[in-house]
Amino acid sequence: GVAWTIVYDTLYAHQDKKDDAKLGLKSTALHFGENTKPILHTFSTLTFTNWLLVGHQLGYDSWLYYGGCGLAYSHLLWQVQTADINAKDGDDNLGSRFRSNNHVGALVFVSCVAGNVLSTTVV
Repeated sequence: GVAWTIVYDTLYAHQDKKDDAKLGLKSTALHFGENTKPILHTFSTLTFTNWLLVGHQLGYDSWLYYGGCGLAYSHLLWQVQTADINAKDGDDNLGSRFRSNNHVGALVFVSCVAGNVLSTTVV
């Protein structure tokens, strides 16, 4: 949860980093700066690892759970890789990446349902 939140919130925060700097706010966008993408790739990998560990702990053995989490992880990587952290005002690049996290959430939700329904392990 927290690692994924850092990913999408930091992408969104890059839209406001000039205002944040003027106001003296300590956003992750300002803190990570030009290292944002490698840091967010790390947080994306932590998110994926957590999804896998939780699935294992819950006894999910369906390939649909792990495949769905892999698709969600791929989407996170796409968001970070294609984010324009220096976008001009009015450019919707970062906003669209932020909003696309509803797709990530939907993929994880459907993966959890599939993992639960199709699991051969009784929990």
